[in-house]
Amino acid sequence: MNKSEDILHNLFGSMPVFIFNINCYNRNLISVYSVNGKKIIFKKFNEKESAIKEKFFYKVLRTHCKIPQTYFESDDFIITEFIESSTPNLIRAVRDWARIHSDFLENKILEDKLMFKHQPRNLSDYVLKHKEIFGENTEKLREILSSKKREENHSTLIHGDLFGRNILTMNENNYYIDFEFSGSGHPTKDLSLLLLNHHDMKGEIIKIYRENMHYY
Repeated sequence: MNKSEDILHNLFGSMPVFIFNINCYNRNLISVYSVNGKKIIFKKFNEKESAIKEKFFYKVLRTHCKIPQTYFESDDFIITEFIESSTPNLIRAVRDWARIHSDFLENKILEDKLMFKHQPRNLSDYVLKHKEIFGENTEKLREILSSKKREENHSTLIHGDLFGRNILTMNENNYYIDFEFSGSGHPTKDLSLLLLNHHDMKGEIIKIYRENMHYY
């Protein structure tokens, strides 16, 4: 029995059964176990700072969206429930993050030292290079995003890595994970990731985002 299994045995009172590891691009070690008939995740972080950030964002976002249940936290690992995810509910994700972006706009929490600072200076260049995504709005968006004042006035909490792998859907609910790159930045960063990965739904994504945001 390895250290992780020993911890799980002491925590749940039963022998854990290893199921599989989840590829995390060598950043962290994520293992799925079965204990007492339920699946759990044992996520061990390679860097202590990453563990601190993950726990920080779990607490910050839990009142704004669904986050997997946490069973135990330590300095370098976290144990949570395993979400049996189906196809990610993209539209619900757009709704959720339009509201989160709006709720945290210019919030004092953005000044916290754990916030990853996403620089917005390349946003206008990104729009110009992806005219197939933004269509007739390309030039207008470029002008808006190239305005330093607008960029500063639209700093909010963003996920930073918002795509299908980090959007888990179960029982018509979305759960969000992996906040290693979460922090303060322009909401377009999250929205552009959704558009880039779901180009065929760009019209619907923009429409739903506009309907659920409450800022200009």
